[in-house]
Amino acid sequence: METDRDRVLASARAVLPATERRRTDMTTRGFTFVADEPHNGALGEGPTPTEYLLMALASCTAQTLRQYVDYKYDTAGDITVEIDYHEPEQEGAERYLQRRITLSEEPDPGDLKVMHDIAEKSPVTLLIQFAWSVRTEFVGPR
Repeated sequence: METDRDRVLASARAVLPATERRRTDMTTRGFTFVADEPHNGALGEGPTPTEYLLMALASCTAQTLRQYVDYKYDTAGDITVEIDYHEPEQEGAERYLQRRITLSEEPDPGDLKVMHDIAEKSPVTLLIQFAWSVRTEFVGPR
């Protein structure tokens, strides 16, 4: 398999400086972000990597629904998506994400089923739901 010919759809870079324990500088397409992992009760300097994943799922869901709603209605109101990551206390129980979608305007009942199906097919939802290969390589010092 020749992976160098595969099209790259998105890229990200994270740098954890030697002077830091958890605070990580991240970039993508010229945008800069900070991720942190709170320790000993501290708030940290940014969202955790898990929180970034949840934000990605929430924003992708909202944007995907907006495309449908804008096509279907003249005015659609606000779309709010909240994601909670649940880790059950019972040993062996499955971890899961709970997604709540709130619409400020009431759609037709038939459209709710369509919107549910659309949310389930949003790009980040599909990335999370389906396993994909993670190929790891270590590169020497630069």
